[in-house]
Amino acid sequence: MKAATPLRLALASNATFSLSSALIMLFQPALVGEWLGVDDQFILQLIGIGLVAFAAELFYQATRQRANTWRALLASAADFSWVVGSVVLLLTLPQLFSPLGSRIVIGVAGMVFIFGGWQLWAAGRAHRISEIGKYRHCIIVETNAPAEKLWRVIGDIGDIKTYMPSLKHSVVMDGKQPSLGVVRFCEDHAGKQWSEECTEFNPGRSFTVRFRSEAPNFPFPAKAMLGGWEVSPSNAGSQVMVWWELIPKSRLLVPIILPILAFQVDRDFPKIIQRMTAVALEQDGEVQINRNVGVFTRLLPFIC
Repeated sequence: MKAATPLRLALASNATFSLSSALIMLFQPALVGEWLGVDDQFILQLIGIGLVAFAAELFYQATRQRANTWRALLASAADFSWVVGSVVLLLTLPQLFSPLGSRIVIGVAGMVFIFGGWQLWAAGRAHRISEIGKYRHCIIVETNAPAEKLWRVIGDIGDIKTYMPSLKHSVVMDGKQPSLGVVRFCEDHAGKQWSEECTEFNPGRSFTVRFRSEAPNFPFPAKAMLGGWEVSPSNAGSQVMVWWELIPKSRLLVPIILPILAFQVDRDFPKIIQRMTAVALEQDGEVQINRNVGVFTRLLPFIC
């Protein structure tokens, strides 16, 4: 996915810089101590070990088939923490470093700040799908439930609360059957409420909803928002794609909103689909008949 290329480049560049700094600290602690005006070589080597672990995490994320923007957000948080820590040390303990050491600390903090900002921007950019400011996050989960059986569960859109613990209430308004044009009302345990209008319904296959973001007190920071589910057969049984597309109220919030959305979705929805899979199999009696079958779900590394 080309949109993730800037993020991979930012992560790899930060990893290279971190690893280079770590190797100097590990194998030339006396030289680094002389530059900084610090005598404790053990502390420098300890910092070097931490930087090796940090660089390894960055390299891993940069080379994954599916970039995790929420982990890039954490990396940027670590970078900014380094910058803040450097500034605090220089202001509160100015005598800790030599004049050259202070300049080195400032220079390194500047580089780290650039990497943190670069990653933050690239994390938001990885979700962008159009120049008009529309962003997307999507997952694909493979299950061992046949597609037609799993659709019976997923297609009952008003019953989503049964599988999503964060929801207190969900219902299709006016008692209608799931179909094009129906409205689903949802409420979470924090009291947030919103409605979703079904704009596409393909029985046995997929549905799309439009979040009514124009409603007063719409709880999500989006001007417009769509979401959808799609079930398709696979060798294992079925694949479920769940996606969201939105236009944020502020582009400045994109590097925060989209990675947080990605984190919540990647964490919660495989479990939600696992519960749906269990119900789909139990409805047909497969779990009871053959206890060795069990329930199988896994998040696929594909970009969708």
